[in-house]
Amino acid sequence: MVSEFPHLFSPFEVGGISLKNRLVALPAGTSMAERGVPTHGDTEHFERLAAGGVGLIIGGATVVHRTTTLRSRKLVEAYGDEFVPATSAKVAVIHRHGARFVGQLCHLGREFIGGESDAPPSAPSPIRTVRDAYPPHELSVAEIEDIIEGWRVSTQNLVKAGADGVEVHAAHGYLPAQFMSPLTNQRTDDFGGSFENRMRFTRLVIEAMRSVMPVGFVLGVRLSGEEEIVGGMGIDECVRVAENLTELGIDYFSITHGTRGKYVKDSTNEDAVAIPSASKIRAATGVPTLVGQRIRDAATADHAIKSGHVDMVGMARALIADPDLPVKSETGRLDEIRGCLGINQDCRAFDPHLHCAVNAEVGRGRHPNVGTVPLRSKEVFVVGGGPAGLEAARVAAGRGHRVTLFEENTVLGGSVRVAAASPHRATLIDIVDYLERELRRLKVDVNLSAGIGADDLDEIRAVADHIVVATGSRPAQLPSGLHGRPAATVDDVLLGRLPEVRSRRAVIFDEGDGFWPAYSAAEALAQQGWHVTFVTPLTALASRVPAESVGPLLGRLGDAGVEFKVAHSLVIPNDSATPFLLRPVFGTGDVACDEVLVVWHQPRVPVPLGLEPDETVSVIGDCITPRRIGHAIAEGYRIGAEL
Repeated sequence: MVSEFPHLFSPFEVGGISLKNRLVALPAGTSMAERGVPTHGDTEHFERLAAGGVGLIIGGATVVHRTTTLRSRKLVEAYGDEFVPATSAKVAVIHRHGARFVGQLCHLGREFIGGESDAPPSAPSPIRTVRDAYPPHELSVAEIEDIIEGWRVSTQNLVKAGADGVEVHAAHGYLPAQFMSPLTNQRTDDFGGSFENRMRFTRLVIEAMRSVMPVGFVLGVRLSGEEEIVGGMGIDECVRVAENLTELGIDYFSITHGTRGKYVKDSTNEDAVAIPSASKIRAATGVPTLVGQRIRDAATADHAIKSGHVDMVGMARALIADPDLPVKSETGRLDEIRGCLGINQDCRAFDPHLHCAVNAEVGRGRHPNVGTVPLRSKEVFVVGGGPAGLEAARVAAGRGHRVTLFEENTVLGGSVRVAAASPHRATLIDIVDYLERELRRLKVDVNLSAGIGADDLDEIRAVADHIVVATGSRPAQLPSGLHGRPAATVDDVLLGRLPEVRSRRAVIFDEGDGFWPAYSAAEALAQQGWHVTFVTPLTALASRVPAESVGPLLGRLGDAGVEFKVAHSLVIPNDSATPFLLRPVFGTGDVACDEVLVVWHQPRVPVPLGLEPDETVSVIGDCITPRRIGHAIAEGYRIGAEL
């Protein structure tokens, strides 16, 4: 078969190694490490990536020195002796599937990525990051030399483990970038001041690494084309840095954008944001260039290579969502690809390690029944076409069961379809589209506008071997005190079902969820020209929104003029003629709030079917209690596999 993407799936030589194609699994740590050593689960994850067809895998950030370890020891530590045999096993399984492996080495410097450390933060200068509580210790020259030795030892351990190369993580505001940037380096010795002095640390690191690298061992450097912080380095500075490092014989540059908290782009960002920067680096240096960051499909990747912007294209979350994306793309099975939603919920939570909202196997492993044929094909009836029911139907049908699905609405998707109507979150519907395609491919009998009542249940139970109840959830009723006043639910706002009001002023009350729905309603109204006041009894804003999304979200709301009242409750008087009151949770001082549309966000409530779980009935998803999409998918996957 001739590939639809001939440029992406063509071989490529980088440094001293040959790649079977130009699709790269970008660094994405699993946190599956114990005392700094990769576990069997970590190895399984990387083998799954290799089996999916990528040409090159770059391991997640691996620390080079004891001064940059987390207390949890979840980051892999390359400087320890135990690193070698564990990594050797990982490299062996990757090579078995025809992929190559490059280890990425990192020192976080003043950053501690949200985890505590028993070592003090350290940096070129004692300038505190806004993301952490403590100012860093200013490194002495002796300490700098010791850290450089850590890079040398860590590189030597990668060589011993049989890796094909090493990548210096000099991006995202970590230690090499802290030395290179005048924003974070205010030293007056040989490691600060002039551009040449600010480059000295990274150059010495690379020279130390080179001293233990055999011929043909690949050396890459990751850089931020744009740091995206006030006073940070932009593309002009990045080009100058890359030109300087080219003198040291770099084999490839890997280009993304951002610093910590901004470099994992969510669905509010454009796709392929770093390609223009990577193109400039390639043109300026002539060095093979790899680009990543919110590249979700082979078509985008192939076009970037065909157009001469880059030589290789990397993906991280897209390959977590579907490790088989490469082989499916190369063989024309595009409709079978499970796309990444770009929501950063499970893959960035690390609770306790890597998971994925749409791929239940990540972090849990493949269920032993998946890929096997059951002893007896069963008649399976699924009631509910939200993500839980759809995933259960997909997995069960894929194993050979005969599956019939009933959905009371005219379309599939459940509450995900409502959430996808939120500003900047349309990609949520991608998982519904994927599951719907899979059900067609697997010949699941899907019945829309088919609500199931008590009489229907009797008929179903007479013929079904197993019933999966996945009836989902609905918005809770508005408080009785809002009746007769201009009021709406979050769902009403997102679906455009607003009551008539005298003014375009709205109060949105989030009773304590701290997640997307109320914030999405605020953004939707603000986009339509409403004056919005956001009220919550919580003491923090967007406390359950993924960390990389909070800053962009609050920035957009602030730019739209949304006002925030944290640690406040909304009091509804019994008399409909009396204004609402905003009441501080702590202290006193009520504020009247009249002539407004009140958008009340309460937790969703389950929609029960009346069947209790037993040997022939399973109940999954939001109809147990409303939670997140990752819970629904995981439960649907498990039940589908266990039938």
